[in-house]
Amino acid sequence: MTTKNLLISTLLATSLTLGASAPRQRTQVSQEKSISVPTQIVASLYNRGIERDAAKKLTQNMINTDEELFSLMVENFSSESEISMDDLSHELGKMALNRKVADFSSYSFLIKLAQSVKKESLSMDELHKVENIASKNQLINRTFS
Repeated sequence: MTTKNLLISTLLATSLTLGASAPRQRTQVSQEKSISVPTQIVASLYNRGIERDAAKKLTQNMINTDEELFSLMVENFSSESEISMDDLSHELGKMALNRKVADFSSYSFLIKLAQSVKKESLSMDELHKVENIASKNQLINRTFS
């Protein structure tokens, strides 16, 4: 019985130790994801030498909608199109510098953006994905606007 109790105590202590570290890992991941898309665009512009206040203003002018709604549509596009958020925020930073408006519910805008990031024409499968993304983002836009 002593060996059994020792084994149970060891397993319990191990599970408590491992369980205690898991919430920290989840918290760290959620903190990384909590950086909003507009904040990432501002950071991209700031890294290019634009003052932070000017970068914020350029980003706000480009968004043309609620920041949370914009972030949701951008993240939808990023996950469905398999384009990284870093590449996307870099490209959106260029757009903000050129004072262009980002419309993530527009099929033509999404095609142009994807081709600009990938630096090549999209395949038929990718065009179909972009069409679906645009439809989802239009629905999101109508639902939450």
